[in-house]
Amino acid sequence: MLNKNDFKQDLTFSIKASDESFWTAIYHKAFPNMVSHMVCDGDTQSQRMGIDRVILLSNGRILKVDEKKRRKEYNDILLEYISVDKTGAPGWMEKDLSIDYLAYAFMQSKTVYLFDWCLLKRVWNHKKDYWIKNNSIPPAVNNGYNTLNVAVPIKELMSLVSTASIIKLQ
Repeated sequence: MLNKNDFKQDLTFSIKASDESFWTAIYHKAFPNMVSHMVCDGDTQSQRMGIDRVILLSNGRILKVDEKKRRKEYNDILLEYISVDKTGAPGWMEKDLSIDYLAYAFMQSKTVYLFDWCLLKRVWNHKKDYWIKNNSIPPAVNNGYNTLNVAVPIKELMSLVSTASIIKLQ
């Protein structure tokens, strides 16, 4: 039996205000020169471009982050490639999001994997066919549609993203 997801319930979990101290601590640790951060929520252009949070650094640089949360601990990272199967709407990995980082959080252990978006997309474009064939999981059943994801082991994804920063011309 497939688990049924509730998009509204999952969205409420994802934007829960009590997580703000968690994210503040995470971003201070990741970016020691962070001056402030701001949540981007609601039905906005920023949200449609994947931006959940904007971070201001002391040097004036602005970072845009998409945040993904999982309630429980897993040894994989879910990468969404189809958002709505009935329409074929692309998942967030298939979109050209306007972000600098993907912050993937396991809330139970208070652990965040911070992925450089350009490197993650480079890895995705290289490995997606293999992962869809070998790492697909049962569809996430929502109200009237399914969402399709691949479950990539954390160690594998971390290794591939780190080597994606090495560019070699032949």
